[in-house]
This record gives sequence, structure tokens and C-alpha cells, in this order.
Amino acid sequence: MKKFIQKIKEFFSNEVKDEEKGIQANKYGFINNFSYAVKTSWKYNKMYIIAVIVSSIAMSLFELVGVVIPKVVLGLVETGVNTKVMVAVVLIIGVFSVLISFAKEKSRIVMEYGFDKVQYRLMGNYLRKVFFTDFKNMENPDFLDLTERARKATYYGRGFQGYCNNVQWVLNALTLSVVSGITILFIHPLLVLALGILSYLSYRFFENTMQWNKIHYDNAMAGNWRKHEYLSQSTRDFGYAKDIRLFGMTHWIQRLWEDINTVFLKRCKMRHNQWTLCEVKISLLNLIQNGILYVVLIYLVLHKNLSISNFVLYLGMVATFSAAMTDLFSNLVWMHMNQLRMDDYRTFMDWEEEQPDAEKDEGTIEDISLERYEFTFENVSFHYPGHQEDVLKNINLTIKAGMKLAVVGINGAGKTTLTKLLMRLYEPTKGRILLNGVDIKKFNRSKYYEIFAPVFQNVEIFAFPIWENVSMRERERTDMKLVEQAISRSGLDEKISKYEKGMETQLLRIFDSKGIDLSGGERQRLAMAKALYQNRSVIVLDEPTAALDALAEDHMYQEFNKMVEGKTSIFISHRLSSTRFCDQIVMFEGGEIIEQGTHDELIEKNGAYAYMYQVQAQYYLEESQKKDEKDLQRGEVEYV
Repeated sequence: MKKFIQKIKEFFSNEVKDEEKGIQANKYGFINNFSYAVKTSWKYNKMYIIAVIVSSIAMSLFELVGVVIPKVVLGLVETGVNTKVMVAVVLIIGVFSVLISFAKEKSRIVMEYGFDKVQYRLMGNYLRKVFFTDFKNMENPDFLDLTERARKATYYGRGFQGYCNNVQWVLNALTLSVVSGITILFIHPLLVLALGILSYLSYRFFENTMQWNKIHYDNAMAGNWRKHEYLSQSTRDFGYAKDIRLFGMTHWIQRLWEDINTVFLKRCKMRHNQWTLCEVKISLLNLIQNGILYVVLIYLVLHKNLSISNFVLYLGMVATFSAAMTDLFSNLVWMHMNQLRMDDYRTFMDWEEEQPDAEKDEGTIEDISLERYEFTFENVSFHYPGHQEDVLKNINLTIKAGMKLAVVGINGAGKTTLTKLLMRLYEPTKGRILLNGVDIKKFNRSKYYEIFAPVFQNVEIFAFPIWENVSMRERERTDMKLVEQAISRSGLDEKISKYEKGMETQLLRIFDSKGIDLSGGERQRLAMAKALYQNRSVIVLDEPTAALDALAEDHMYQEFNKMVEGKTSIFISHRLSSTRFCDQIVMFEGGEIIEQGTHDELIEKNGAYAYMYQVQAQYYLEESQKKDEKDLQRGEVEYV
């Protein structure tokens, strides 16, 4: 018996247990979201709001005319009017119906296309937020899940647009409910009350299911969708194709797909069961509602002399009231559902970045046109968000103006993290970094970024022409002569000169079937050309020769030495071929500086640096000997 009672309670319960993990969206509320939707839509496209209002009125009139026409026609028949009058009335009603139908359809089209402008602006705002959010957020899975949820809120028919469409249907349903409800009052006030209560119960069942869907499907699936998107993009990327084939990754990838789809199918089954149960509940209520309706109307016909025309009118009005109330409540639920999606979007857009503190004079210096750039790390420690262990520990380091600094160490020693802090992609957990004696937090972040010309190990190229991948600007803002000089200095000019279109050659085949790709080493040369074109004051080279062989790497570093002459330069590498021409070398291990000095000083010290250099030097020597032997053999053949 207790179990039966519990099942009954669960059947009528609206409680939803929140299993959502990660970042919770702010709850802006109905009125706040409604105001936001209207103001935003009005700001970006006034005609869209006007179309919503006109469409709501036209839909209401169209449905009411459809209910009234049978009453009028039957009334004319009952009163025995002549044919001409009846035809005239029918024609008038028909013309009126056509005009309303035209207004309804026209406003619908204006709404459909009018929202495009609003949607583009919303997506534009979203993308700008993605581009400029703190770099650390893009390595935070919870924030990335929120980003995915916010993106889905900009989809057609969901989130913002869904909310606005729901407003239209709510206005329509509200109008129909009021008009038909007043008509039904003439039958009996209790009938309105009974139908209203039953419609409200349907609404509660529907709302409960929608809340469940948002929490246990939409939100719970955000991380899974992100994995799906990543795997989908990776398997379509030609850059991954060689690994997938050569390493026989097909079955492994299929297993990953199966894992993702298993989660998806499990959630789909749960959602299907919830909606099926909801439909059963609502169907039972509709059965009760229709039963009450027909019993009352048949009673009135049999015992209260209700005319056929009025019977048809009341039947239509009761059906309209019932449907309108159901639509009203169901659209209120959909509004709530889309309101939750809007909450995701607005939470993402309102996400507070690490803003500078004006009272501490942070971020207020915009003019960073300095004659010299000297950086000082004072007791700097850092750990990544969500982690407790420091990857950099109490770093004290001075990078003097014009210095060529080599930062060396094995992978994972903290070298790249040092550059992220230097370029303010992250802020130190402890300590501070100074530029010419001024805390770098006091500089405007965007202006501070303009100091650096970085070349990273993983070079991404864009599906643009070669020159645009160098300048990263529109043609009218690009100095093509400087592009040519940068390409020449990077050593790519000979390669590019072989292409029919030269610098106009499109990279990748995404937009151009004749597009070309570059090897790993060529990509790094292109990245160097980009850095040279920018002609910025501080050069940061993070493993820029990882795709080159030892001898090509040595040659490239000799070129780097010429390219960065007079500039403050930081070379990050776990290879030591970059160290000989540098003014200072710091060696990292476990997030700490274990050795520091010139190449000769560290060799003389005979510590960790000297050991690593000797091991790698042997490799370079062997490569050099092999090359000399090949050159000698080639010369002998030519002599013969």
C-alpha cells in the first residue's frame, strides 16, 4: 500500500532532482528575461517585434472567426433570411477571413526573416565573448560546457528565438482564452473553473517534464556533445588522417563513438520515457475535460432548449478555451524552458573576466611605446585552475632589454608556462612580473599583447591566401612589400615562387580545391614570417624548430639570430642547439630554475645542462658526419 501511495505521489509530483554538474546558470527570472528579449530584439530589428504583435492578433482573430462563422450561418438559417442576405454575409466574412489570413502569413514571414538579423547579432556577441574571454577559461572543461550550452541557445527555434516565438503563442492563447472564457460564462461559471483547473494540471505535468529535460538531457549532455564535436572534427581533419590509418586507430575511434553514443542513447531513452509518461497524464486529463464538456452541452440541448447555432458556438468556444488554455500553459512551459537556455546564454555573456582594478591603477596604462623592454619575475609561482600543485615555483628571473634568453629543460619542466605568464595569458598565482619596473597588471592587456611576436610549436594555418596568413589583416591594411621581405627572411620565398599564384596561393582545400598545404617545417617558417611582419619588440619562440631535423634546426637558429638582432628574445626549447648564440641560459626542472648562466659558464659548471648538451651534441655530430659523407660521395661521382 505504501509503495502504491508513493507511486501516486511520484505521478503527480513536480519535484526534479538537479543532477547538473559544472557551472550553474544564473536565474534571471521571467520578467527580466522578457524585458531582455524585447529590448534586444527592438535594438537589432524593430520590425521583428511589430511582426510578433501583429501575428498574435491576426492568429487570434483568424481562430475566433472560424468559431463564429458556423454560428452565424446556422443563425441565418434558423431565422429564415433570404439567400441574398446570407450570401452577402458569407462574402463579407470570407473577405475578412482572407485579409486576416494574409496579415497572419505576412507577419509570420517578417518574423521568420526578421529574426535572422537578431540571431546574427546574438551569435556575433557570442563569438566576440569567446575570442576575448580569459585564456584560462578555454582550458576549463566546465566553462567549455557552459560555452556549448550558450551556443545552442542561439540556434533557430531554441533559446532566444524560441522564447520570442513562445511570447507570440502566449499572447494568442491568452486572447483566445479571455474571449472564449467570457462566452462560456454564459453557460455556467463553474465550467470555466473546471476547464481551467484541468488545463493547469496539464501545464504542471508538462512543466515538470520540460524541467527534467533541461536538467537531465540538455545540461547533462553538454559535455558529451562537446566530445562528439571534437571527435567529429578530428576525424574529418586531413591532418589526422595519416595517424588514423598508419596506427590502425579506426577500431579505437569507433569504440569512442560507441561510448559517446551509448551515453546519448541512454539519455534519449530516459527522455522518451519521461515524455511518454507526460503524454499519458495529459491524455487522461483531456479525456476528463471532453467528457465534462459534452455532458454539459448535451444537457443544455435536451433540458434548456439550447439552439443548434448556440450549441455549435458554445461547442466551438469551449473547444477553443480548452485548447487555448492548454496552449497557454504549454507555451509558458516552453517559455520557461527557453528561458533556462537564455539563462545559459546570458550567464556566458555576463561572465566576469579578470578585470583590472582601477583603484590599484591596474590596466590603465595604454601607451607602452618603450625604448627598452626589460622583464623581471619576482617570486613567481603558478598552478593551473583546478589544480593544487605549482608548475612554477618561486621563479626569480630578469630578462634584460635586447637579451637573447634560452629557456631549456625536458618536456613538462615549466618552460611554456613561463611564456604564458610573460605574455599575460595567465596571471601568477603568487609573486609578480615587472616590465621596466612596472607590474604588468598595470598595462592595458590588449596593448600589452602588441609587444609580443610569438612563434609556437603547434602552428595553425588558416584557409586564407599565403600573404594573409602572414599579415593577418585585410588587403587594404597589408603592406605587401613587408610580406615579401618577411617570407624571404623566413626562407619560404623559394618554395612560394614555384606556385602559379605565388603569395595569392590559397592554403588548405577548404575554400579552394587547388589549395595547398605546408609541411611541419614550412608551417613553422610561415609562423616566423608572421612574427617578422609584425615587427614587434619582443620575440618569443616556443619550440619553433620541433618539426625540423637537427641540421636544419641548427641552420634555422642561425637565421633566428640574425632576425632578432637588437630585440628582446626568448627561445624555449628542450633541445640545446639554440643556446650557443644566446646571451643567457636558464635551465628548468620540476618548475624551478636549477641552473643559470652563459653557455660556456654552464658547460664549465659540468652540471645538468652540460650533461644534456653533451648527449645532444653527440647526436648532432653523428648527423653532421653522415651529411659530410654523403656530400663527399656526391662530389666523387661528379668528378668521375
